[in-house]
Amino acid sequence: TNHVAPQARHNSSKDKGLPQASLPLGHPLPLDEHACSVSLPTWSSVVGYEEGSPQVTEKLACGYPRFVYHPYVINLMNVALEIDEKLQCQKNGDEQSLSKEPEWDCIVLPSRNSALRCHDFLVKACGYLDGRAASPRLVDSNLSKIVGNSRIQLFSSDNAIDRYDSNLFDGDGNCYNSESPVRVLDLNAAEAHAVIFPAQTVFAIEAKSYWQHTGEVMSSRRAEAALNQLGQCNGTGKGILPRVTSSFHCESNDGWTICPYTNQPHMALYPSENTLCENETKTGTSSGSETNPSKGIKERIASIVGTPSSHVFLTPSGMASIYAALRSARRRSMNSSEKDHGGTSVVFGFPYLDTLKMCSRPELVPGGVEFFGHGNDEDLANLEQMLKDRKSNNEPGISVLITEFPSNPLLNCHDLQKLRSLADEYDFAVVVDDTIGNFANIDLIGSALADLVCTSLTKLFNGRGDAMAGSVVANPNTKIGQWLQRDLQENHHNDEGLWVGDAYAVNANSVNFLSRSSQINKTTEELADWLLERDEVASIYYPKFTNPSRYNSVLNHNNYGGEHTAGYAGLFAIILHPHICQRTFYDKLDISKGPSLGTDFSLVCPYTLLAHYHELDFAMSYDVQPNLLRFAIGLEEIETLKDKFSTAFKESKLHPKIPLKSATANYTTSRGYCSLTQTSGSRNILARANHSNLVGNGLGNYLVRRNKSFDDKIVKRSLLTTSFNTPLSVIDFYSIGCIGDKAM
Repeated sequence: TNHVAPQARHNSSKDKGLPQASLPLGHPLPLDEHACSVSLPTWSSVVGYEEGSPQVTEKLACGYPRFVYHPYVINLMNVALEIDEKLQCQKNGDEQSLSKEPEWDCIVLPSRNSALRCHDFLVKACGYLDGRAASPRLVDSNLSKIVGNSRIQLFSSDNAIDRYDSNLFDGDGNCYNSESPVRVLDLNAAEAHAVIFPAQTVFAIEAKSYWQHTGEVMSSRRAEAALNQLGQCNGTGKGILPRVTSSFHCESNDGWTICPYTNQPHMALYPSENTLCENETKTGTSSGSETNPSKGIKERIASIVGTPSSHVFLTPSGMASIYAALRSARRRSMNSSEKDHGGTSVVFGFPYLDTLKMCSRPELVPGGVEFFGHGNDEDLANLEQMLKDRKSNNEPGISVLITEFPSNPLLNCHDLQKLRSLADEYDFAVVVDDTIGNFANIDLIGSALADLVCTSLTKLFNGRGDAMAGSVVANPNTKIGQWLQRDLQENHHNDEGLWVGDAYAVNANSVNFLSRSSQINKTTEELADWLLERDEVASIYYPKFTNPSRYNSVLNHNNYGGEHTAGYAGLFAIILHPHICQRTFYDKLDISKGPSLGTDFSLVCPYTLLAHYHELDFAMSYDVQPNLLRFAIGLEEIETLKDKFSTAFKESKLHPKIPLKSATANYTTSRGYCSLTQTSGSRNILARANHSNLVGNGLGNYLVRRNKSFDDKIVKRSLLTTSFNTPLSVIDFYSIGCIGDKAM
């Protein structure tokens, strides 16, 4: 069952649009209508992006789809509002346009179920359920006739349950309620649905939160298909769908096609709609799965992880896979005890930001979240003690523990064996996000350590960076995994939310996943070893160095007929030595710069600034430094990468490196607000902020408990960004460097 047919070579047609160097601000990465990243080539552009500077944001052709609405998605939102306006006019018997007050806004979702879940999320998040308004505008007397004081009924009693109140639907199954200020509209195109709500209110913020945290996003391909089916792409003249890549047209690049409606050149390797994936046929990668690409993806994943394809479930993004796993685990807890309300979630180790933010939302996890952010032995002891206390006090149980292996961005490898033992003893599901390591390198299924394995297929599995998708694999080797597989088979229908056009792209691009993974493993390890010996690097985070024994304990030894050699994957992060200006280094490094990872081309980003710009104190309290640079290595030649790093190091040197007093001495040199520490036998010096004023005693043991140690609004709205009351002024600017054009 582990045999995989030999993979095709990386076809030159798939290389079209892939960047080979740093590109100007706003350039799609890759050059494709459906690119999942965008170029942020300078340190100041990253800061401008985070601060919403028009000089930066107005130049972005696209962005990471969960963070930035794609132009096609925005167009579809506008169309949805036009449809809603017409329906409102018909209701009022008035064919004229509605008055400008109130204005309406919306968000578009990929399925009816995701729209209904988003509706209920907004009702809860914005106070409607209790007849209260959470936005100043909503309590304006001029809007009282629209807002009202009555409760808005939920479609479902809990977001984990897709059984809806039949009284909210008409005889045709339509749930559109023209009287409600929050309403769900079926666009009757590409399964797209819109949730309509009052404009310029907190609703828009919370709608974006749902989109970002749950990952139930409308892909650009689905949006384009919906616009086409609604007749919005075939207008006269310039049309209403300007092409994303047209402004980057270059005669020297092939692969361009002319849009028949806008007459604009554009590049898209895989179109939004096709009944037969012509690109697979043309490139010789067709394997009979082109008419059912989702089936092809499932079978490919199943052959790698060693499960039946019925244990693989697809989602529209990687975050959506974690959301699907969370919902399934909560349903299991509800099945065991209704009074637990789906139990409490645990996030173990410092994770990618949206995992913790999703679990912290009471609208999604009423039982709250327990956060063990260091993921070390002390946290393990605290976790075990908490489980014992809950059991002895007859408190609601834990439904799920979510962790990453390795973690993003510190590449830590947590003790999965101990977590598995605790899960078996206290009966909760273990969900592991293996996106960084990937299931060709690490075996979390055969080792029976995880009940569910979640993967962002957007990343290395797809590789090209031009399609969003995710997967959940239920483990047949664990009792809980077997229950969750049956649950997902019953409740996760038709790869809900994954558009067929995106499935075509992922299925075609993943044909050579194993060979690409093997090559990236080798290149990344050689580059990491080289960087470890560089004076310019103060610290490097990479599984080979963070905790190789734990990583190797789950190493996948299947070589898939010689197609793959397992390794430490393609991600690492570094802290530069203080004699190197990290801002200049970032600006000068001639590789692609932007969000995402796992692309066939190397990507770098100042991760902490992109992910935690407005909560740097929170990130620092878990050793995630503001000046951390994260690298995702691609298919470039190793010597090419070394040359580019060497050039950037040379051009970013501030002064000669200050020699140490002794290569093996233990000492700390204090500058009042920062310290340089070297421990015996270690070559790496890590310049970091003095945590004595930042953290206080015992923060490493702190458990984030909703409604206990934190004000509910803080946990709900800003996710602990100010909960530690930490003045940013005490951060060591010598370590951080100059962030942007202003001092922070």
